[in-house]
Amino acid sequence: MPDPTKDLADIVEPVIPLAATPSNDWLLLTGAALAGIAIVAGLYWHWRRRAPLRTLRRLRGRTDIQGAAGELAALLPQFRRAPEPLWLDELQRLRFGAPQQDAQAMFDELCQQALLSLTPRIARIKGRREAGVREIGASNRH
Repeated sequence: MPDPTKDLADIVEPVIPLAATPSNDWLLLTGAALAGIAIVAGLYWHWRRRAPLRTLRRLRGRTDIQGAAGELAALLPQFRRAPEPLWLDELQRLRFGAPQQDAQAMFDELCQQALLSLTPRIARIKGRREAGVREIGASNRH
């Protein structure tokens, strides 16, 4: 009698091991590509959203106040809310007026107020803190 393991070994193909079929790879690759695109789009959105803040930080370090005030005026369309008339008057005085001794301090204050106008979340947090300080101060007086 012939030995089936020796004689039939060349005829019978070995069992294919269980593995992922190559036809489902496109689903994984498509998902990975979409996730990558979403991450890149989110990072770009965050970077563009922070661009005015980076500009303000750069402006605060400049020594040419009149030029920096002109660039600050160029940021006005990006403000979330309209600036106060006093703020606009101070900015115009820095841009077109004679040089002043306290120009750097005034410009720093304008930049700080512009920062609050560009980011309403910071303004809300700062407003809450000031309200908390007022409440604490009011309770200490009684």
